[in-house]
Amino acid sequence: MTDHSPIPDRRLGTDQLLALVGVELRDDVARCAAAAGYQVVDATAATARRAWSESAAVVVDAAAARELIALGWPRRRSVLVVGPAEVDPGLWRAALTLGAEDGLVLPADEHAVVGALSRYRAPRRRAGAAVAVLGGHGGAGASVLAAAVATRAVDDLSGSALLLDLDELGGGIDLIFGVEDSAGLRWPDLTLDGGAVFADSLHAAVPHAAPGLALLCPRRGVDHRIGVDAAVAVIEAGRDSGDVVVVDLPRATDSVCRAVVECVDLVVVVTTATVRGCAAARETVTRWRPVTDRLGLVVRGPAPGGLTASQIATIVDIDLLAALRPQRHLAVAIESGRLPLGRRSPLGAAADAVLDRVLDVAGLAA
Repeated sequence: MTDHSPIPDRRLGTDQLLALVGVELRDDVARCAAAAGYQVVDATAATARRAWSESAAVVVDAAAARELIALGWPRRRSVLVVGPAEVDPGLWRAALTLGAEDGLVLPADEHAVVGALSRYRAPRRRAGAAVAVLGGHGGAGASVLAAAVATRAVDDLSGSALLLDLDELGGGIDLIFGVEDSAGLRWPDLTLDGGAVFADSLHAAVPHAAPGLALLCPRRGVDHRIGVDAAVAVIEAGRDSGDVVVVDLPRATDSVCRAVVECVDLVVVVTTATVRGCAAARETVTRWRPVTDRLGLVVRGPAPGGLTASQIATIVDIDLLAALRPQRHLAVAIESGRLPLGRRSPLGAAADAVLDRVLDVAGLAA
């Protein structure tokens, strides 16, 4: 993939096709893509991962398929594997690891390639959105904000939300709602049937904080690493079924966090209004800016040194979504398993601001 030219740093449209093929197949793929109504984009090794997540369809050849499988990239829909001649059937089977839906030969199967690409463009119901919330530093309040955003998504939109806790070493976002002892599936119990996750089944199997608000959390006392495939599959399943998916993301830079940051519509960084919090949030944003430009900031008061939310946003250099004023008795309520989100509550207002932005970015704003 090192001989490809860069793609623009923007969210790709529904007519974009990522082509990861050798020189001998490029003209054939370009001709098929044009016939199916796509614009072909190329990618360097540095930009291909994001394009993999965001393109409407992907075409790979044998060499690229082997490389992506070795790298452990997550499954996705609308992947087509092509070859210049008869290829070992074992390769097609291996390509299924990527989520490949078809394996065809060019130019012999040109009409079938055009048909497959056209089928990928058929409208799929995608009425949902996904947002990741992470702390710019420890104790910033990201988990509480994530819980509030998910709750507001259910209350304000009269819909459903899926709240994902990806921090295996955290206390568990289910504690915020007081449902830590509820029966239901946790991350270690999740098995992928051919890579597929069905949102309706997931909602039925996991604990609920309220009607319509499903939680998927780690299981306490179990040493389990959440995989890239599982995380991305759950996010996409929820979003495709119309959920607002809210991810409580740990402060890490591993492959799971990177895959989540790449596939969500918005990443919200939470910081306190302190000098050290501001400095840490800036480092966090610097770390993730090469991966996504869809970033927003929430600043939580009080500000003991007088730093304003606008000043912090300028220093951190991302858009300010909300300035969260201190809320009386919030910590006490959370310790009791309650999340107070009255209409005039500062936390509720901040959650509404985040929800408005993610719906706008996802193209779902009213």
